[in-house]
Amino acid sequence: MEKKIVNLFLVSILLLAVLPLSSAGVGLRWEQETALIPENSNVCLTYGVYNPWPKDSYVKVQLSESLQEIMVSGDTKVDSIPKYTSSDSAIPVKFCFKTSSVYKKDCLVGGLLCSQLCEGELKVYEGQVEVIEVSESELQTGGSGGSTTTMTVSAPLRVRVQCIPHPRDYALVYIVVGLTALAILVWRIYKKKSAKGKATPKK
Repeated sequence: MEKKIVNLFLVSILLLAVLPLSSAGVGLRWEQETALIPENSNVCLTYGVYNPWPKDSYVKVQLSESLQEIMVSGDTKVDSIPKYTSSDSAIPVKFCFKTSSVYKKDCLVGGLLCSQLCEGELKVYEGQVEVIEVSESELQTGGSGGSTTTMTVSAPLRVRVQCIPHPRDYALVYIVVGLTALAILVWRIYKKKSAKGKATPKK
């Protein structure tokens, strides 16, 4: 009996020690872990940050360096997450990415008359979206001084750059050839009329 009382006492102490540490925290929700983006295009992804605990949390959001290479905008400022914010009422955090031309094109004349075969592997930017819990003092000072990070949650993200295959476009060649032929025809007609005018005898 005494042993059971001692065990119950120890469990109670452990619960009292753990509960204060669990009084605040953050959670992260997301819809997708992989995004396929055609090169030279934009895409925006939205995440949700929530806090179901009975105490406000203060967080900052950041991306891995590999993802920062293509990020054009993002809600990375430090902000507060009110207590009892459920997953369904998560505060949205938005990131927008833009990819550049990453695949080599086969061009005949400089940057003209190009084709794209897309036979290689896709370019992939891979990393993490991290929500880092910080202290209220760090929130108020804009993150200056030492970090007092207490909790971090993250979501994996892979941005795959889609290669768009296309054949060589000769439309410009056809236009140039057509305009050249038209110019030659006009010049010949003008020259012919000029020759007739010179050959007409004066009265």
